[in-house]
Amino acid sequence: MPRGTGRILLAWEGGAGRGHIVTLKTIAEALGDGFVFDAALCRMEHAGELAPLCELAFPSAYLGFDATRRQAAGNPNTATWAEFLGDLGFADSGRLIGQIEWWLAAIQARQSSLMVGDFSPIAMLAARIAGIPMAAVGTGYSTPPAGMDAFPVLLEEHTTRIYREADLLAAVNAAMQHFGQPGYARFSDIYGAAVSMPRTIAALDPYGPWRSQPLLPPLNEALPRGSHGGDEVFIYFSTDERNDPALMEAIAGLDLPTRLYMPGIGDELAGRLGAGGVIIEKSPVPLELIAERSRVMLHAGQHGSLCMALGLGLPQVAFPQHLEHLYHARRAAQRGTVTVFQRTERDVAAIRQSIRGVHADADLARRAILLSDELYPSLFGDIAALVRGRLLPLLD
Repeated sequence: MPRGTGRILLAWEGGAGRGHIVTLKTIAEALGDGFVFDAALCRMEHAGELAPLCELAFPSAYLGFDATRRQAAGNPNTATWAEFLGDLGFADSGRLIGQIEWWLAAIQARQSSLMVGDFSPIAMLAARIAGIPMAAVGTGYSTPPAGMDAFPVLLEEHTTRIYREADLLAAVNAAMQHFGQPGYARFSDIYGAAVSMPRTIAALDPYGPWRSQPLLPPLNEALPRGSHGGDEVFIYFSTDERNDPALMEAIAGLDLPTRLYMPGIGDELAGRLGAGGVIIEKSPVPLELIAERSRVMLHAGQHGSLCMALGLGLPQVAFPQHLEHLYHARRAAQRGTVTVFQRTERDVAAIRQSIRGVHADADLARRAILLSDELYPSLFGDIAALVRGRLLPLLD
C-alpha cells in the first residue's frame, strides 16, 4: 500500500479521562492528512476533540469491570496489570469472544488497514485475527511489553493475586482458537503482536527491564521555560476530584492566587470555588500562560500532568484517584519535587498546610527547575517524526 493512504482505526477500549483522547489525537495529527481516520471510543464525553480528524467517531465495545471475584476474595487492591485485565474480562473466554467479534465487525465495516489502540487489549487481539497491523499507545503503565513470565507487582503494599496468569492465558488461547488462531506461550505475549509505542520516561515506567522497543517522549513539544516568576497555584482536575468534599473545601480557602481548569465543572461548584477566590477557566489554559503565572501545580497524579509539570519545572501536589495515579505520583515523588496525598490523608487543614508549604519553599522551586533540566531530553521530541517512523512501515 502506498504511504499516505489507507484507513486507520483509532481504538480506545477502557479507562477514563481525557488523556486517552489526547494521545489518539496526537497520533492522528502526526500521521497527517493522507489517511482516513475512524475512532471507536469507549467513552464519548471528549470525542469532540478527536472527531474533526475522523470520518466517523462512534461508541465502541468497552472493558467492563467485573468486581464479583475480587469482592468474594475480600476486595484486595489490584496487584498487577494481569490482575486488572482479569477484572476486565480476560478470565472469561466467552466474554473475550464476544468483544473480539465486535471489534472484528468494526474493522470490517470501516475497512481498516491499521489499528492504533490506547488501552485496547481485546481490540489488539481482534487486529491480529483480522490480519491488520496494530500499534499499542498510551503510558508505560497501560502499555506493557511482551516477554514477561509474570507481570510485576506495581505497588508494594498491594500484592494479593486472585487470578493465576496461567488461567488468564488459557482463556485467551481458547478465544484465539475459536477464531482459528494460534495461542500464546505467556500471558504478557498478547502484547507481542503490536508495535509498542508507550509515551513515558524511564522514571515512570513499570516495565523498563523488559522493554525491547524504545519509549516515545510523553510531551509533544518543548514547553516554555526560563521565567519561573509566577505565584499562582494552577490546578487541573479532570476525573473524580470534584467528588472529594475535603479537597474542594481545601482549594476554596487556600488564600493563595489560584487558577483551576476542570472540564465539565458544574455551575454550583464553580460558584462555590469562585466565591473562595479561585479563578475558574472554561477552556484549556495555554502552556505559555501556565509557565508564566504558576509556582505550584495540583492534579490527580495523571501521567500527562506529572510530565507537563516536570517539564515546566514546577513543584507538584498530587491527589491520586486510583492506583495508576498513585503509582505514577509515587514514582515521580522519588525525584523529590512531588507531594502525594492518598485518600486516607485528605484532611482540609493538612491539604492547605501542604500546598502553602510547597508554595513558599524556594529551595523546592530550585530543585524542580534542576530536575526539569535533567529530564528535558527524555520528555520532549519530534513526536510527528517518531510516530511516522514507527507506523508508516506498517502500511507498506
